[in-house]
Amino acid sequence: MGSLTLNFSNGTLIVEGPATVTVVDGQCEVLGCPVRDSLNVERFRALPIFAGGSCTLSVSGGSVRYVDGTTIPSDWEGLNLEGIALVVGDVDSGKTTLTTYLLNRHVARGLSTCVVDADVGQSSIGPPGVVGLSCVGLPTPTLEGLHMIGGFFVGCNSPSQCVGRFISGVSAMVREAFSRTPGLVLIDMPGWVVDGGIELIRNVVDAVGADYVVSIGINLRLRSSVKVINVSRPKYVRPRNPDERGFLRNQALRRYLSGELVNVSIELNRIIGNSVIECIVNNCGHYVIDNVAEVTRHGGVVKVPSRLFSNVFIGLVRRGFLAGFGVIREFNLREGVVSAIATTDYFDEAVMGRLRVDPEKLEEAEPFPLL
Repeated sequence: MGSLTLNFSNGTLIVEGPATVTVVDGQCEVLGCPVRDSLNVERFRALPIFAGGSCTLSVSGGSVRYVDGTTIPSDWEGLNLEGIALVVGDVDSGKTTLTTYLLNRHVARGLSTCVVDADVGQSSIGPPGVVGLSCVGLPTPTLEGLHMIGGFFVGCNSPSQCVGRFISGVSAMVREAFSRTPGLVLIDMPGWVVDGGIELIRNVVDAVGADYVVSIGINLRLRSSVKVINVSRPKYVRPRNPDERGFLRNQALRRYLSGELVNVSIELNRIIGNSVIECIVNNCGHYVIDNVAEVTRHGGVVKVPSRLFSNVFIGLVRRGFLAGFGVIREFNLREGVVSAIATTDYFDEAVMGRLRVDPEKLEEAEPFPLL
């Protein structure tokens, strides 16, 4: 689509990216955040721009559709929270939309609010595999526009692959959030609600001492001290297929790896987080690197394809805090070091997970197998 100038009132213009939206006249808002200038809408994302009165927009690129009234369900409007609140729901249920709306609603009331982005497979704050934290005093149209002030490197795209580290990461970011004395901490949870997903929600509730769980379409039974608030789905949610989700993960990776990278050499005793790689490094005998196409088992020994023993995505930690990111290009077991590219050379240790990244294209590669 080229450039359009559109006037509307008492309705919502849903703009799908990639697009640039400029307010020409009138008053508009996105999920409770006033919009006065220009907004960029990323590819495979959509923004609901609401006008209670008259609003004129210039839209360049993307596509648009008009919806009468607001896309925000009426049962969202009365939510008043304090303390710690989890936002839960299935994939494509509108969790991040609800989190953004709640953030803006409470900030507008003068309540300092932090967001813990725990949706590690579709991160808004931070790259994939990271539980990100942002604390704000002003409304925002999207969580992607928030600055990550803290993070915990989990190293996987689904909490089902790293339950313990995921819970540790969410707990650590909630503690860091409360060091800033907010009135409200919102936790945007992953869309894992089948099999062990409900149990994960219960475990996170207990680990962080949640006061509320705001649930979109999930019937939950929790301990009596936690208030469960069931709310409706928004009128419009843009569903995404696996390829689109992969595109957005790569986009997030590039946001954090596309700056000036430095070549670093890291001693193996400063690298933790992947038990299989640590076993191979320490010659434990259970896992070995071999020129095989797939993981194979011979007796008590597991052979790991040599192609997977490189391009490992890492988080860089300094004094217990996430300080940057990098990619291990190569392991040199003989000399006891790895060569890597990194966003900083000022760190104490590197944390691995299952994620691998093509350092040339800066996009996700075949993950390390779950063994």
